Amino acid sequence: MKPDLAWSRTAAVAVTSVVAALALSGTSRAQNSAPAPYPPPGSYAPAPGAYAPGYYPPPPGAYPPGYYAPPPTPYPPAAQPEPAPSVVEPAKATHFGVGYKIGNGLGLLGGDIILSPLPQVVLDLQANTFSVNTDYGTATGFGIAPALQLELRPPGISTPYIGAGYVYAKLGLNDVTASASGVFINAGYEWKWSFGMGIILGGGLCYLGKIEATDGSTTISQGAQWFPTLEFGLRFMFL
Repeated sequence: MKPDLAWSRTAAVAVTSVVAALALSGTSRAQNSAPAPYPPPGSYAPAPGAYAPGYYPPPPGAYPPGYYAPPPTPYPPAAQPEPAPSVVEPAKATHFGVGYKIGNGLGLLGGDIILSPLPQVVLDLQANTFSVNTDYGTATGFGIAPALQLELRPPGISTPYIGAGYVYAKLGLNDVTASASGVFINAGYEWKWSFGMGIILGGGLCYLGKIEATDGSTTISQGAQWFPTLEFGLRFMFL
């Protein structure tokens, strides 16, 4: 029996058609499966919350390649309240006190009594003992210098002051005595502390009248003169 060649040719043609169809299908799938291109620069959006509140990332291309944007600027610290100015407590005792007082031409050994009958008005009652060396020996004596002082600030607080007063001095050597009197005006400053202590420092001018010296039978005199004054005191107020 002879083979059916017509059937064989038909089967070969069918197989060839199937192989060709499969080859074309594979080529089409290979072409259609090419990777998609990368997204264009700047199309990336950060996730919500990636940056601190109030910070916005720079636009694309704002920095050169390889440069990283600086971190967000921190919030400024809260303003601190200014400290309250220190308040110096005024002294409570302002009416009566005693102290060490020198100057006004009366030497380095003396004291004073301080009275303040009215606010910012002070009576300073100064008294001193002193000595003067002469060709005939050392003359000794005493002097007083009461003054009225006006303070420029309320009682108990450190303050500038101005004062005016009277000065009298008397010296003796053997049988000879000498005396003089005058007036003075000073300006200065007094530092005060709350527990009652004060330091006074000032200076000014004094007009000293005629100086007379006598031994009981003979009297000599010297003319009036001006001279600068300096006063210093350390005082303590009790009342």
